[in-house]
Amino acid sequence: MPLFRFVFDEGEGLDAITPIAFPDHEAAIDAAHKAARESLIDAVIEGYDPTTWVVRIYNEPGELLKTIFVSDLLRTKTE
Repeated sequence: MPLFRFVFDEGEGLDAITPIAFPDHEAAIDAAHKAARESLIDAVIEGYDPTTWVVRIYNEPGELLKTIFVSDLLRTKTE
C-alpha cells in the first residue's frame, strides 16, 4: 500500500505525522478529514482558536494532494 503523510499547521509550527499506509489517496484524504475534525474538537475543548489551522496530505513522492482548512469544517455539515 502507498504511504501518505499528514502535516498539521496549527499556527505555532508544523506537526508531521509519520507516513501511514492507505489503500489509495481517497482513503488517506478521508482519514485526514477525520483527523482534522478531531483536532478541531480538541482545540475547542482546550480553548484554542483553530480557524487558521490546516492539514496537508502528501503522497510518498512528496506531492501535495489536498489541503484541508479546519475553518471549512466549521461551515459544512460533516458525515
